[in-house]
Amino acid sequence: MKKRNIIMLSLIGILCLISYFHYMIQKYSFLETTSEFEKYEENKLAEIAQESSSQEDGSDSSNVKEVSASSAELSDKEQKEKVKILDSKNNEIGQVISESNANLESKILNNESTKKANYFIEARLNTNIERERIISLLNEIINNEYTTEETRKKANEEKMKLIDAINKEKIIENLIKSKGFDDALALITDHSVSIIVESEKISDSEMAKILDIVVRETQASPDKIKIWNKF
Repeated sequence: MKKRNIIMLSLIGILCLISYFHYMIQKYSFLETTSEFEKYEENKLAEIAQESSSQEDGSDSSNVKEVSASSAELSDKEQKEKVKILDSKNNEIGQVISESNANLESKILNNESTKKANYFIEARLNTNIERERIISLLNEIINNEYTTEETRKKANEEKMKLIDAINKEKIIENLIKSKGFDDALALITDHSVSIIVESEKISDSEMAKILDIVVRETQASPDKIKIWNKF
């Protein structure tokens, strides 16, 4: 009887151990499965996020390309519209220069309304504004990619001539003032050199000094030099 009880207890113990091991196996199996599922889920979410990001980047890139292309077309259109600065005929550049010089001569030499105190200030201001306008226009022609080489060369030559004339005008004015005149204004064009001095009258000796300065600095013939006094 006692031996039988011992066997029964042993069998019960064995069954308990089997149940315990089965439970542990299921538990570890569940944990492993759960862990793998979590890893799978994380990887899947990462893939989805990456695909979404790639699609967005692709969309943005496409938009950028479309915008860039649109901007390029607009820029090209604007550039073509700006081409019409002057016609590509060289004689039109010369015409603009001639009209500018005639305009300056009219403003400076025929201005009788300006008072003595303001005459030279206004005349010099008008000259500077007009010269800057012409140089700016010539620069636009020179720097424009649609300008022909022949026209660009002509515009560059006119620009250099104008800058040279401006420098000579300043030298002549300073040299004349060094001869005792309070102020002087010089205007050099292709066909003449105009000199206005601040004086009540100009003596023959003073006229000779002014002519000598102008001829020496410009190599212009005396018949193309005009001298006026403003008082």
